[in-house]
Amino acid sequence: MTPHQLLSSISEHPNKLSLLIDTLNLFKAQNGFEQDLLTPGFIKEWLVSDILGHKCHKTKHGADATSMDGTEKYEYLSCKEGGSFQLDRIHEGNLHRIERNDAFFFALFDKDNGLVCLKIWKGSTPSVLAECQDKIRTMSQSSNHVCISKKWVNDNCELVYEKI
Repeated sequence: MTPHQLLSSISEHPNKLSLLIDTLNLFKAQNGFEQDLLTPGFIKEWLVSDILGHKCHKTKHGADATSMDGTEKYEYLSCKEGGSFQLDRIHEGNLHRIERNDAFFFALFDKDNGLVCLKIWKGSTPSVLAECQDKIRTMSQSSNHVCISKKWVNDNCELVYEKI
């Protein structure tokens, strides 16, 4: 069934939005996820893990995903076209949030349809850590947000997915 067919099949339902959200919430629960659908970044992390064949986190604690066998930890950063990838609340005192990961994945989403993933790059933890440390040295104390440009990702990471 396509999205258009699904929408057509519920055309007579008085509250289509509620029905679709309730259905997605049931699907989320069937897959063992504990967090709210609206937890920032959750739906995009779930989409990226599905594309890459990773196991998405079931709670919002720790790494965003793991390898299917659970031996590797991954962090996902995403942005829309024209934006930059951002690590929030990062500073010299909590670089373990970077170091705990075996790899980073940078997912670029369509600027008009923010749920369509266009490209994903894989970056090594040491290179991401070095870039973040460089940025932390020059940012204001109050910022605690590290932005990583698409150019840096393109130059320093391996393209592992591109939507055809």
